[in-house]
Amino acid sequence: MFLKRFKSLILYLMVRLSFAFLRGMRRPLANSICRFIAILIWSIDSKHRSIGMKNLSIAFPQRSIRWKKMILRDSFLNLGELTVELSRIPGLERSEICKRVIYEEGYGLENYLRAKDSGKGVLFVTAHISAWELLPAAHAARGYPLSFLVRRLDNIWLDRWSRKIRCKFGNKIVDKRRSIRKVISLIRRGEDVGFLLDQNVMEHEGVYVPFFGWMASTSSSVAALAIRTGAPVVVGFICPGPKLGLFKIRFYPAFRAQEKAEMSSEVLRLTTLINQRIEEVIQEFPARWLWCHRRFQTQPDGINPYS
Repeated sequence: MFLKRFKSLILYLMVRLSFAFLRGMRRPLANSICRFIAILIWSIDSKHRSIGMKNLSIAFPQRSIRWKKMILRDSFLNLGELTVELSRIPGLERSEICKRVIYEEGYGLENYLRAKDSGKGVLFVTAHISAWELLPAAHAARGYPLSFLVRRLDNIWLDRWSRKIRCKFGNKIVDKRRSIRKVISLIRRGEDVGFLLDQNVMEHEGVYVPFFGWMASTSSSVAALAIRTGAPVVVGFICPGPKLGLFKIRFYPAFRAQEKAEMSSEVLRLTTLINQRIEEVIQEFPARWLWCHRRFQTQPDGINPYS
């Protein structure tokens, strides 16, 4: 137990030191270093290269092997750029993040405000696209904080530190375990709650809905909450801007559960709409998604496509 805690402490200190080191650099140099490390990891991490290539073959079967390798490499580079952005959050002022992250014209703040007209809290859905950790921070910095669900990290020091960073501009953390009652309470008080919904879940945790032409096991939690509370669902993303370090927030028009609809069919309908939005933005920015997750692992026929 002592050795495990000691290793966790060393890892935490190394991460803190690395972030402080990156934060002290000019952005172009920090990005160059993190991109170099990302390329190095991409070149030696055959396990996640294999997962990523399988995902790309599922999502883009008509594309060439060369194109898929390029997209996967650039996806690793995106993680390097995300690391730089994360390292800067602790020292960011509201004015700076508001300057670097703006709302996309036509798909921005207006769609969120229309959803808030319902008088209920909003169920936000996003994905591991671009610098996804900046999305709730930038939205909160403009006066729209939310709570979002996260799993506790095994490393207690990293967990406390990451929570402090995520809550810098007024956001709150909800522990993903046993969170349903808490989320319902927040929504009914008019508060917003955010979810990352682009990862595989076990069969008993979700429903099978289309995603890039495959039936993908997808969490049914947001759809069930929308039906139970009547809250609007807003799917949104942070997308790359015109220059490195600049981003745009995109919010799609809200959709709502249909009253008196049959529960199971309505869950399928809402979850399908969510996946369609996520697929749409991945199609637009394929190199910005996290391809190395086994998104299609749980299948209706029980066959694991990654084995």
